[in-house]
Amino acid sequence: METAKILQTSDYVLLLSYFAIVVFIGNYFKKYIRQAKDYFTAGAAVPWWLSAISLWLSSFSATFFVIYSQMAFKYGLVALSLAWTVVIAMIPATLFFARRWRRARVMTPLGFMEQRYNKVVHQVFVWTGFPLRLVDNALRILATSIFLVPAIGTKWFSLDVSILIVGTIMVLFSILGGQWAVLVVDFFQFMILGIAVLIFFVLALSAVGGFGEMTSSIKSSPDVPSTFFHPIAPPYDGFNWLMFACIMFLSYNASWGLVQKYNCVATEKEARKVAIGMGVLSFLGPLIFFFPALAARAYLPKLMGASIMARSDEVYVLMALKILPVGLMGMLVAGMCSATLSTLGNEYNVLSGVLTKDFYQKVLRPNADERRLVRWGRTNTLLIGTLTTLLALGLKYLKEVFNLIDILQKILGSFGPAIMIPLLAGLVIKKVNSRGAIAGVAAGTISGVTLIILNGILLGIYQERLAGDPALSYWLKQGWNSASIGINILSTILGLWIGSAASRTPEDEKLRAQEFMKRMSIPSEPKIDAERKVESPFSLVGLSLILYGLIFFVAIILMAVKGSPQRLSVNLTAAGLTFLSGVLFRIFSKRKASRPS
Repeated sequence: METAKILQTSDYVLLLSYFAIVVFIGNYFKKYIRQAKDYFTAGAAVPWWLSAISLWLSSFSATFFVIYSQMAFKYGLVALSLAWTVVIAMIPATLFFARRWRRARVMTPLGFMEQRYNKVVHQVFVWTGFPLRLVDNALRILATSIFLVPAIGTKWFSLDVSILIVGTIMVLFSILGGQWAVLVVDFFQFMILGIAVLIFFVLALSAVGGFGEMTSSIKSSPDVPSTFFHPIAPPYDGFNWLMFACIMFLSYNASWGLVQKYNCVATEKEARKVAIGMGVLSFLGPLIFFFPALAARAYLPKLMGASIMARSDEVYVLMALKILPVGLMGMLVAGMCSATLSTLGNEYNVLSGVLTKDFYQKVLRPNADERRLVRWGRTNTLLIGTLTTLLALGLKYLKEVFNLIDILQKILGSFGPAIMIPLLAGLVIKKVNSRGAIAGVAAGTISGVTLIILNGILLGIYQERLAGDPALSYWLKQGWNSASIGINILSTILGLWIGSAASRTPEDEKLRAQEFMKRMSIPSEPKIDAERKVESPFSLVGLSLILYGLIFFVAIILMAVKGSPQRLSVNLTAAGLTFLSGVLFRIFSKRKASRPS
């Protein structure tokens, strides 16, 4: 089978065609953006399964394939056990938090803060939450760019250039069609990504001779850690797993971009289904996604030698370049880009919603009409995307010191508790007052910033000893991150408790809190607009898959003169699955449309 060291012409055809279809979908949904609710929550008219797929795709981006694949390649099954903490986080989401978020009856995740506390607390949460989301999203752009650099493989396509291009594409897509475009594109991306990674899984399994042969080869290698097949393994020990699980619990129950998906469906029952669907996909996804990185430990060192360890953050794309044929490689790269496109499309939309609804309308223009709000939503999306791209350019220097998973833990662990714990407390604990919420944010933020600065000082002092002293390296990296998460969680909780207990709650705030908690005990009922047409995603996604499958067939024909039967069969399988999926979706959408309502 012919493979490529870099992307070839046919790969670029498939990659560019993918982006053209995505732009078409985004532009198509502009006609549905009549009010701010349409732009930010898709009119609360989204099927639960579509919101669940979008929630899942929005949760990982290309960081999933770069960060966790790097960990799987270096340390083994511990990558799976850490990724599966999301499944645990979705249990309380299913049983409790999805329902609470629906009953808050707000358009943005911070919309209830003024109702629950006061205007000051509302604005504090708006502006303290933004830095965390921007830095987290910048890491996603960095991970995608790391993936693309070896795939493109030309001298001019440096990491800086890749970051700028990826950042620009993400902004342009996000501006177009709002939350409906994000959701429907997510479904299209889900199909493309699913077909590509499933075929990659099968080819990687074949390349290493099956599970048994791969396991024997890895165990016999002197360079592989003895704990490679342990679910908990150094340097990510049990305490690290526990603290990471705590951060995932907070992230998947209080992260702005993720909880917004509960607001896109019509009922509480459907919101619970969204959480269940997210849990199921979060369990199945890592089994397929991480296998090529595990297989790479048996496969790549034989081809590339010890030098592969220095490029462990590129292992997923390096494995793909060695195994996948020209054509399918372009489809996989499109799938990787789609993961980030999905995440950032959702994140930019939600952050723009917070800026527009929770700051611009609340503070600057209370009487702004719907057209002005949509226009400012798009303007804020451009601003947020630009800042995120600039931050990604700065984050690239950290990857020289830390594994990417350590950077992720450091960012979420340092600033997540201060933002997320008071937010969840406002949903469920009546005794927390406005001063307690502000004290919790302040205590957690001070703790997080102090520990980051101290860690930076110590890393600078002991920089020369880190490479030769594994114990010191652990305590200043993974151990420090784990301890920081625990300290920051405790600091935030203490701030909430002391701030609330030490101050008298004003009477008007007591009344607001009582009214809010009373409303949280009443199930939210959908408001049905009888005149509003709800767009089925099957028809447009089916058409998009048919077009992409036809383009793939054309690319195969162009390659056929130089191709081999093996390469042809793999590409034909991918193109055929794509085209057939599109046909089935179109048939299903027509049958559904013909049924009486």
